[in-house]
Amino acid sequence: MLELVRYIHLNPLRAGVVQDIEALRGYPRCGHSTLMGKVRREWQDTEYVLHLFGGRLRPARHVYERFVAEGVDLGRRPEFIGGGLIRSAGGWSAIKALRSVDMRTMGDERILGGVEPHNKRASIF
Repeated sequence: MLELVRYIHLNPLRAGVVQDIEALRGYPRCGHSTLMGKVRREWQDTEYVLHLFGGRLRPARHVYERFVAEGVDLGRRPEFIGGGLIRSAGGWSAIKALRSVDMRTMGDERILGGVEPHNKRASIF
């Protein structure tokens, strides 16, 4: 969970939208700014995430931000690239194997449901 939070919140920095961690702190279109207390979003559960870094708000924010900053040098992480569908299916070779028997997967069944038996295509709800 922690690695995923860090990876997602570093996306604007990796994409060059912001130049550094300090700029990321105030970037309004990222959950990091909410966790740092710069942007208010009622729907974002900052308490849950920050509690993973400590029991008191200010020290937890400090530990969280240091943790995120340590991820800058990690760059793009192969385990977070490729989408859930590709990973869930077992990689590109598994997707190609499905296509060789005229099966197509249209979505990640963990989220969208499974394959309908009468229709070799994954259902989307």
